[in-house]
Amino acid sequence: MTDNITAVSTSPRDNGRFVKGKSGNPSGRPATPDEVKEMLKVALAPAIQLLFETMDDPGAKPELRVKCAELIIDRNLGKAVQPLEARFTAPSLELGEFTDEELRRLAAYDDSEETGISETGEE
Repeated sequence: MTDNITAVSTSPRDNGRFVKGKSGNPSGRPATPDEVKEMLKVALAPAIQLLFETMDDPGAKPELRVKCAELIIDRNLGKAVQPLEARFTAPSLELGEFTDEELRRLAAYDDSEETGISETGEE
């Protein structure tokens, strides 16, 4: 005997794609348990001490000493800004390709609300 069972999906995906307006992770990232936080606090001082000792150890490999120094600097000053270069080619569109409604929306669009910068470049 075959039963017809209808499965109801609570997944944010519909046909393998995310559904617009529905989070893929509605509960968010799980909180770190308090006992783990406490263990990390206890291990922090010895870990920092090890970084300093290794950095100052003339017998340690130079690469390891430099890595320890980098970690200390990054944790104190923050990581250096990484330059990013991106290039893209926008498709060329003719005004005749837009509908009247699209042209009205483009003409009325004001991005200064989103960026906080007016057309003159003033904030």
